[in-house]
Amino acid sequence: MRYDFALLFTVLTALFGLIWLIDALFFARARRKAAAVEREELDGVVEAAAGRVRSLFARERVAGVEVGRNEAGIGIGVPDKGDVERLRNLLTREMPELDVQVEGDGLQAGVPAAAPRIREPLVVEYSRSFFPVILIILLLRSFVAEPYRIPSESMMPNLLIGDFILVNKYAYGLRLPVLDTKIVKVGEPQRGDVIVFHPPMAPDQVWIKRVIGVPGDVISYQNYQLTVNGQAVASEDLGPYVGKGSGADMTGATVVREDLPGRSHTILQKNIPEMVQDPRANGTWTVPAGEYFMMGDNRDNSEDSRFWPTHFLPEANIVGKAELVWLNIDFGAKKMDGSRIGTIIR
Repeated sequence: MRYDFALLFTVLTALFGLIWLIDALFFARARRKAAAVEREELDGVVEAAAGRVRSLFARERVAGVEVGRNEAGIGIGVPDKGDVERLRNLLTREMPELDVQVEGDGLQAGVPAAAPRIREPLVVEYSRSFFPVILIILLLRSFVAEPYRIPSESMMPNLLIGDFILVNKYAYGLRLPVLDTKIVKVGEPQRGDVIVFHPPMAPDQVWIKRVIGVPGDVISYQNYQLTVNGQAVASEDLGPYVGKGSGADMTGATVVREDLPGRSHTILQKNIPEMVQDPRANGTWTVPAGEYFMMGDNRDNSEDSRFWPTHFLPEANIVGKAELVWLNIDFGAKKMDGSRIGTIIR
């Protein structure tokens, strides 16, 4: 099950903000006035209790003791440390309505009858506390960066199962959360960019692939040879791949450097004979305006544009540009790879 966190944070932000706003407009002022009146009354209760404590000490001929009010009730300074416990017992016996505790070299007497009864409603307190936090999270996720976890092998060798990546939401323009309407145009995806998107045949899911074709490009892929606009993309075998963790089954595939126009990156190939290779992997496609042709770096293990019913990714489905690996936890292999932290996605 995929959770729509943008919708969740938008709803929570609106809900908490609305509760806080309604309280501020209609209830908070009256509550503050009532609390001020109550505070005056409670101050009188504390002052009266402090007067009774002074009278008790005077009657018992306790000298040198200072009795004063503080935020917690009544503070009692005792010059002789040996008298602290005696005076505590005296107050507990004669004034049981007080909550007397030893504090430092003196005593602190709480006045339970002076506890405020007019309080900010709990739902308002939570809304006021959480609203700015959730708003900041919403703004960061919507306009700056969003975390995403790599769930499959389709982008090996560059992205591994368990990589947690940051997605730059600003790279191609600002979109309104939930509605996904672009409000500020910043740039367009370029060949070689690794982007996160909603696939057209499963818009509720989030995938990651590499941009191979931009609008107007003619892309051809025949038996492992990629061609862009009639020009064969140069490639060089770099040697066998050694997988690890949940991606160990790719051990033995060939690491290939592929030189897209203006961008070099590595891919994986198993070099499956054409007669047994999925025939849909080969073909020629012309990229329409406003759409993109996507391929995974693990060419024999990627459900990408070659296999989609429409073959192309609409610009409106783009979430953002993958920038950085900030953590790797391979749950299948039950291990964490600290060496992946900080890896720049190229």
